[in-house]
Amino acid sequence: MNPDFAIVLNFKINGNADADFLVKTARNIGTRAVMTNAQKDDFEKACSKYTIFLADEADGIDLNGDDVIDTIVNNRQNGKNTIINIPVTDGKFDDATQKLFDAINYWMHLFGHALNEGKHSNLETDNGFILENRHADYQKYVFVKRPLPEKIVVSGLTQEPNRVEWIDHRADLDFAFKDSKLTINLTEPESDLAWQVLRIQAHRPEDDIIHTEF
Repeated sequence: MNPDFAIVLNFKINGNADADFLVKTARNIGTRAVMTNAQKDDFEKACSKYTIFLADEADGIDLNGDDVIDTIVNNRQNGKNTIINIPVTDGKFDDATQKLFDAINYWMHLFGHALNEGKHSNLETDNGFILENRHADYQKYVFVKRPLPEKIVVSGLTQEPNRVEWIDHRADLDFAFKDSKLTINLTEPESDLAWQVLRIQAHRPEDDIIHTEF
Protein backbone atom coordinates (compact mmCIF):
# COMPACT_ATOMS: atom_id res chain seq x y z
CA MET A 1 0.00 0.00 0.00
CA ASN A 2 1.22 3.49 -0.82
CA PRO A 3 3.07 4.82 2.25
CA ASP A 4 1.43 8.22 1.81
CA PHE A 5 -1.80 6.75 3.11
CA ALA A 6 -1.31 7.44 6.80
CA ILE A 7 -5.05 6.96 7.45
CA VAL A 8 -7.42 4.61 5.64
CA LEU A 9 -11.14 4.65 6.41
CA ASN A 10 -12.68 1.19 6.18
CA PHE A 11 -16.38 1.77 5.57
CA LYS A 12 -18.44 -1.10 6.99
CA ILE A 13 -21.76 -0.61 5.23
CA ASN A 14 -25.04 -2.06 6.47
CA GLY A 15 -27.89 -1.13 4.13
CA ASN A 16 -27.65 1.46 1.38
CA ALA A 17 -25.15 4.33 1.53
CA ASP A 18 -24.19 7.36 -0.53
CA ALA A 19 -20.64 6.56 -1.67
CA ASP A 20 -20.10 10.12 -2.87
CA PHE A 21 -20.91 11.48 0.59
CA LEU A 22 -18.68 8.93 2.35
CA VAL A 23 -15.67 9.53 0.13
CA LYS A 24 -16.11 13.30 0.32
CA THR A 25 -16.22 13.02 4.12
CA ALA A 26 -12.94 11.08 4.06
CA ARG A 27 -11.34 13.69 1.80
CA ASN A 28 -12.52 16.57 3.95
CA ILE A 29 -10.89 15.25 7.14
CA GLY A 30 -7.51 14.68 5.49
CA THR A 31 -7.74 11.00 4.55
CA ARG A 32 -6.31 9.90 1.21
CA ALA A 33 -7.55 6.31 1.00
CA VAL A 34 -10.70 4.35 1.76
CA MET A 35 -11.94 0.79 1.50
CA THR A 36 -15.39 -0.72 1.64
CA ASN A 37 -17.26 -3.99 1.98
CA ALA A 38 -20.02 -2.99 -0.50
CA GLN A 39 -20.97 -0.81 -3.47
CA LYS A 40 -17.51 -1.04 -5.05
CA ASP A 41 -18.62 0.50 -8.36
CA ASP A 42 -20.10 3.52 -6.59
CA PHE A 43 -16.95 3.97 -4.54
CA GLU A 44 -14.73 3.75 -7.62
CA LYS A 45 -16.62 6.65 -9.19
CA ALA A 46 -16.54 8.71 -6.01
CA CYS A 47 -12.84 8.06 -5.42
CA SER A 48 -12.05 9.15 -8.95
CA LYS A 49 -14.06 12.32 -8.43
CA TYR A 50 -12.34 13.27 -5.15
CA THR A 51 -8.86 11.89 -5.97
CA ILE A 52 -8.98 9.31 -3.20
CA PHE A 53 -7.39 5.88 -3.48
CA LEU A 54 -9.73 2.88 -3.20
CA ALA A 55 -7.73 0.21 -1.42
CA ASP A 56 -8.49 -3.49 -1.25
CA GLU A 57 -10.44 -4.32 1.87
CA ALA A 58 -8.31 -5.32 4.85
CA ASP A 59 -8.74 -5.72 8.57
CA GLY A 60 -9.14 -2.44 10.41
CA ILE A 61 -9.34 -1.43 14.04
CA ASP A 62 -12.04 0.23 16.11
CA LEU A 63 -10.99 3.61 17.49
CA ASN A 64 -12.66 6.52 19.22
CA GLY A 65 -12.07 10.24 19.37
CA ASP A 66 -9.89 9.91 22.46
CA ASP A 67 -7.34 7.41 21.11
CA VAL A 68 -7.33 7.94 17.36
CA ILE A 69 -4.57 10.58 17.13
CA ASP A 70 -2.23 8.67 19.43
CA THR A 71 -2.75 5.59 17.30
CA ILE A 72 -2.20 7.17 13.89
CA VAL A 73 0.88 9.14 15.03
CA ASN A 74 2.47 6.14 16.73
CA ASN A 75 1.80 3.99 13.67
CA ARG A 76 3.34 6.65 11.43
CA GLN A 77 6.43 6.67 13.62
CA ASN A 78 6.72 2.92 13.02
CA GLY A 79 6.21 3.25 9.26
CA LYS A 80 2.67 1.88 9.32
CA ASN A 81 -0.70 3.21 8.26
CA THR A 82 -3.87 3.08 10.35
CA ILE A 83 -6.96 1.38 8.95
CA ILE A 84 -9.99 2.56 10.90
CA ASN A 85 -13.30 0.71 10.84
CA ILE A 86 -16.19 3.10 10.13
CA PRO A 87 -19.67 1.63 10.69
CA VAL A 88 -22.31 3.01 8.32
CA THR A 89 -25.94 2.03 8.92
CA ASP A 90 -28.44 3.06 6.27
CA GLY A 91 -26.00 5.71 5.11
CA LYS A 92 -25.54 7.33 8.52
CA PHE A 93 -22.83 7.55 11.19
CA ASP A 94 -23.48 7.20 14.90
CA ASP A 95 -22.45 9.88 17.41
CA ALA A 96 -19.22 8.08 18.34
CA THR A 97 -18.10 8.01 14.70
CA GLN A 98 -18.86 11.70 14.28
CA LYS A 99 -16.69 12.47 17.34
CA LEU A 100 -13.96 10.34 15.78
CA PHE A 101 -14.17 12.38 12.57
CA ASP A 102 -14.11 15.64 14.54
CA ALA A 103 -10.91 14.59 16.34
CA ILE A 104 -9.20 13.56 13.11
CA ASN A 105 -10.31 16.69 11.27
CA TYR A 106 -9.13 19.08 13.99
CA TRP A 107 -5.66 17.54 14.20
CA MET A 108 -5.22 16.97 10.46
CA HIS A 109 -6.27 20.55 9.70
CA LEU A 110 -3.08 21.66 11.45
CA PHE A 111 -0.67 18.78 10.92
CA GLY A 112 -2.06 16.60 8.14
CA HIS A 113 0.56 17.65 5.59
CA ALA A 114 3.41 16.54 7.85
CA LEU A 115 1.68 13.24 8.60
CA ASN A 116 0.74 12.41 5.01
CA GLU A 117 3.93 13.58 3.33
CA GLY A 118 6.38 12.44 5.98
CA LYS A 119 8.75 9.52 5.58
CA HIS A 120 11.52 8.07 7.75
CA SER A 121 14.35 10.48 8.58
CA ASN A 122 17.89 9.61 9.61
CA LEU A 123 17.89 12.54 12.03
CA GLU A 124 17.46 11.77 15.71
CA THR A 125 15.85 13.70 18.54
CA ASP A 126 15.95 13.33 22.30
CA ASN A 127 12.19 13.86 22.45
CA GLY A 128 9.56 12.60 20.01
CA PHE A 129 10.46 11.51 16.48
CA ILE A 130 11.28 13.00 13.08
CA LEU A 131 9.87 12.56 9.59
CA GLU A 132 11.19 14.01 6.35
CA ASN A 133 9.06 15.52 3.61
CA ARG A 134 9.22 12.91 0.83
CA HIS A 135 8.82 15.60 -1.84
CA ALA A 136 11.05 18.29 -0.31
CA ASP A 137 13.85 16.77 1.77
CA TYR A 138 14.92 20.17 3.09
CA GLN A 139 11.86 20.07 5.37
CA LYS A 140 11.93 17.92 8.48
CA TYR A 141 9.02 17.47 10.88
CA VAL A 142 9.51 16.84 14.60
CA PHE A 143 6.53 15.26 16.36
CA VAL A 144 6.50 15.93 20.10
CA LYS A 145 3.89 15.07 22.69
CA ARG A 146 2.78 16.93 25.76
CA PRO A 147 4.04 17.54 28.37
CA LEU A 148 6.50 19.51 26.27
CA PRO A 149 10.10 19.92 27.45
CA GLU A 150 11.79 23.32 27.58
CA LYS A 151 14.08 22.32 24.72
CA ILE A 152 14.82 19.43 22.39
CA VAL A 153 18.04 18.40 20.65
CA VAL A 154 18.10 17.15 17.05
CA SER A 155 21.22 15.30 15.89
CA GLY A 156 22.50 14.55 12.40
CA LEU A 157 22.14 17.83 10.53
CA THR A 158 25.14 18.86 8.44
CA GLN A 159 24.18 22.53 8.12
CA GLU A 160 22.43 25.08 10.27
CA PRO A 161 18.80 25.44 9.22
CA ASN A 162 17.28 28.67 8.00
CA ARG A 163 14.23 28.47 10.20
CA VAL A 164 12.55 26.40 12.90
CA GLU A 165 8.85 26.91 13.64
CA TRP A 166 5.75 25.41 15.11
CA ILE A 167 3.57 24.36 12.20
CA ASP A 168 0.59 25.60 14.18
CA HIS A 169 0.37 29.31 13.19
CA ARG A 170 4.01 29.24 11.99
CA ALA A 171 5.45 30.63 15.22
CA ASP A 172 9.26 30.93 15.04
CA LEU A 173 11.36 29.04 17.59
CA ASP A 174 14.80 30.09 18.81
CA PHE A 175 17.57 27.59 18.14
CA ALA A 176 21.32 27.08 18.30
CA PHE A 177 23.45 24.87 16.05
CA LYS A 178 26.81 23.41 17.07
CA ASP A 179 28.70 20.18 16.27
CA SER A 180 25.85 18.85 14.09
CA LYS A 181 23.41 19.26 16.97
CA LEU A 182 20.41 21.56 16.79
CA THR A 183 19.06 22.75 20.15
CA ILE A 184 15.53 24.14 19.88
CA ASN A 185 13.92 26.19 22.64
CA LEU A 186 10.23 25.37 22.80
CA THR A 187 7.54 27.92 23.50
CA GLU A 188 3.90 27.12 24.19
CA PRO A 189 2.07 26.48 20.88
CA GLU A 190 -1.30 28.08 20.29
CA SER A 191 -3.28 24.84 20.11
CA ASP A 192 -3.79 22.61 23.14
CA LEU A 193 -3.51 19.33 21.22
CA ALA A 194 -1.47 16.56 22.80
CA TRP A 195 0.67 15.90 19.70
CA GLN A 196 2.41 18.98 18.29
CA VAL A 197 4.62 19.28 15.20
CA LEU A 198 7.47 21.65 14.45
CA ARG A 199 9.19 22.15 11.11
CA ILE A 200 12.91 22.46 10.48
CA GLN A 201 13.49 24.38 7.27
CA ALA A 202 16.97 23.60 5.95
CA HIS A 203 19.19 25.85 3.90
CA ARG A 204 18.44 25.60 0.16
CA PRO A 205 20.62 26.68 -2.79
CA GLU A 206 17.96 29.16 -3.91
CA ASP A 207 18.30 30.94 -0.56
CA ASP A 208 21.71 32.20 -1.77
CA ILE A 209 20.24 33.92 -4.82
CA ILE A 210 20.60 37.68 -4.50
CA HIS A 211 17.54 39.70 -5.45
CA THR A 212 18.31 42.16 -8.22
CA GLU A 213 16.40 45.13 -9.54
CA PHE A 214 16.10 45.80 -13.31
